[in-house]
Amino acid sequence: MLESLINSFQDCKMLLKKLKTENAPNPISFLVSTSHIISSIKAESEKYLSISNLVLNSLVSLSQVAPTGNVDYFLEHDPGKRSVVKSSSQRKYLLSLGPHQPKLAKFPKNTDITPGKQCQFSSLWYNEYPHLEYSLIKDAAFCFICTLFPNGPNRNYSDSAWSEIGVRAWHKMKGRGIKKPGKLHQHFTSNAHKSALVDFSNFLNFSGHIECILNKKNREQAIHDQHQNNFNQEVLTILFDITRTLSRQGLAFRGDGSEENSNFNQIVLLLSKHNAVLKKWLDDKAFRKHNVTYMSHDSQNEFIDLLSNEIKKKVIQEVKEADIYSVMADTTPDISHRDQLSVCVRYVNASGKISERLLEIIEASDKTGLGIAETIESVIINNELPPKNVAFQSYDFASSMSGKINGTQQKLSELLGHTILFIPCQAHRINTFLEHSCNASVIIGDLFLVLEHMYVFFSSSTKRYAHLQKSLSEIENSLQLRNLSKTRWTARAESIKAVWVSFDSIVKTLEEMCIAQCFDKNTRSQALGITKKILTFDFVVSLFFMKNVMYKMKILTESFEAKDLNIIDALMLLNSSTDIFNDINKDLIGMDNLIDSSINYAHQLNINPESDFNKIHRRRLLPKRLDSNSGSQVIFDLKTFYRSEFKKVLDTLTTLTSEHLKKCIATVEPLFNLLKVPMSNKHSAEDFEKIINIFPPGCSVSNVKDFDAIHSEYLVLAQHCKDAKNVLDILNISEMYKNILPNMNKILRLMFTAPVSTASNERAFSKLKLIKNFLRSTMNADRLQNLMLLNTNKDILDTIDTRMLVKKWSHLKQRRIDI
Repeated sequence: MLESLINSFQDCKMLLKKLKTENAPNPISFLVSTSHIISSIKAESEKYLSISNLVLNSLVSLSQVAPTGNVDYFLEHDPGKRSVVKSSSQRKYLLSLGPHQPKLAKFPKNTDITPGKQCQFSSLWYNEYPHLEYSLIKDAAFCFICTLFPNGPNRNYSDSAWSEIGVRAWHKMKGRGIKKPGKLHQHFTSNAHKSALVDFSNFLNFSGHIECILNKKNREQAIHDQHQNNFNQEVLTILFDITRTLSRQGLAFRGDGSEENSNFNQIVLLLSKHNAVLKKWLDDKAFRKHNVTYMSHDSQNEFIDLLSNEIKKKVIQEVKEADIYSVMADTTPDISHRDQLSVCVRYVNASGKISERLLEIIEASDKTGLGIAETIESVIINNELPPKNVAFQSYDFASSMSGKINGTQQKLSELLGHTILFIPCQAHRINTFLEHSCNASVIIGDLFLVLEHMYVFFSSSTKRYAHLQKSLSEIENSLQLRNLSKTRWTARAESIKAVWVSFDSIVKTLEEMCIAQCFDKNTRSQALGITKKILTFDFVVSLFFMKNVMYKMKILTESFEAKDLNIIDALMLLNSSTDIFNDINKDLIGMDNLIDSSINYAHQLNINPESDFNKIHRRRLLPKRLDSNSGSQVIFDLKTFYRSEFKKVLDTLTTLTSEHLKKCIATVEPLFNLLKVPMSNKHSAEDFEKIINIFPPGCSVSNVKDFDAIHSEYLVLAQHCKDAKNVLDILNISEMYKNILPNMNKILRLMFTAPVSTASNERAFSKLKLIKNFLRSTMNADRLQNLMLLNTNKDILDTIDTRMLVKKWSHLKQRRIDI
């Protein structure tokens, strides 16, 4: 019908245009035609009005029949006469009208209110509270939003006066006494009103609003926009996943420095060949505003930053839930010659799993004890971790870190305001002890010098190295020569093993190179020198001895580097190793057997041990001016001499480890005595008091004074741990009963929070060398830190919901596409 009316008006428009453009217009014909059309329009209009009135009347009558359950669009605007809102159509109708806010010159007075007080409604309140309504019928105030959404969360026990009855206490609307808010403020800030506002917001955002229902074009546009948003979201999700993969694997994003040829862009192009969505995204680049693709380095940095922030949030959340944590720190220079300080945290998460996470890597401009302590403090504060909950700290044994007066361990305790127990890195200490032990004997020190000389000789020339490789290929299970690590002495075990396994081939190669004319004079001379050095009994017997010592120390150090190792098991392991070396040191027969084996092997190499020994270690008599009876000096035979050299190494090693063991046990003695397996029942309340004093002040357990109750928990736990094989089993059992034995569970968590080594920091430095390498030496600090977090926390990175990150990315700033 409406279309017919529109067509009639179009006919009139055409007749009028024809009249104006004709050279000889016919007015009679124009009047007859237009009169006919106007009559038709009049008839159609009267018919439309008649039908619309009938429909409106029927709808109004239906809305007044409550039992039928049919709900009409139309309701009374005045909230005093308005029935309960039951449908979305009614809400839409009332929203189109807005709040009922009449502005009268004078509102009625409430005679029940004491004269002298506010006794009537004020229209000025509309400005302050735009959702306020006034009913002329009831002379009462209502809340427009709460009448639209009276039911829902937080509204079960809300005041129904604002949505059904109305409020007339005008004297209490703005205030009810000193520092008591009025009814208006009380309601419009209440949880019930806020929940109604949330429903109101969700209702407005709902796609099925009346304009879209009535307007086909709007509906089609909304569908198209939603489809485009989904398309954009899918593309950005793929870009986030590419970022996650590259950072997870420690790979460069830009490659040769060109944006077009960067690894990131090339992976996008590769995937676009197999992914229709990504191909369409690249093909439609010209049709988007500013030709955006979000593949630039700035966009990559945004993706990296968002992923890194999610990891950091997860780590911080876990640390806060743990309630106790330790800090570990270490420094190393990077490729750009800047000292990088890595700060790691160790804690037991909510599920009882031991975690060590990289928290931050930051440039250390001040390497003094105070400077590093201040840097660690700033990392803790900036990441919103509770400083009063730091229980332990662990660093290497450098004086700037471990010093008791000006070292980092002391300064950090002062900065954070409580004593933080210091546990030195066990792996670093063992490495240092081994270095000092090897330097205690001259022949053992010479062994490593010869090994280093041999490695440099072969590796510095491809021709020499190829000649050695040819010889090694002829024997089964041969090993390549390994460089001697200058810092990790335990890693030298591999170098010794490689020479031990391939000794015959190495000797054969060197002897061939001594006479081969294809090598120059200098090479032949060096080969001869090395041959003479390794074909000595000192070298052979030292190799026999250190082979066993180095591998035992290597196994010990690798055990210390495990994340789930606890301090008690670590000290027990160290104690066992010390006992083993003590036994070796006391076993003179075993040493003689080792020397005999060396003598037999030396004979196979055409080495005369006695002659060699007498030549190198001949007896030297003191001058008679110093000793008139010099002939009475002790005469050392071959076995006595080498036993003495071995004992120098073992004595130094066992002495250093024993002293270190005593200091570490003294630091955690209460925990060590209480929790070592098997658990003992011979403990007193005083023992538990000492343990509670170890807890940091920020932990709730630090305030517990009922030590007898903790003792009782210990006895109950001990009954359940009779079959426990190690302390980790005790922790797992305590996790099962942590609601019943909360204090003992906290004590076990404290013990597992104590760090054993700074291996996690060292592992982070290994990643640092991969991420910030020679080709990426100009990387800025923020990007480096973000990539380090992504690469060292792969388990968290793999669980991140990239679709959620896409939405966060879209809200960071105004984007040129919709998500």
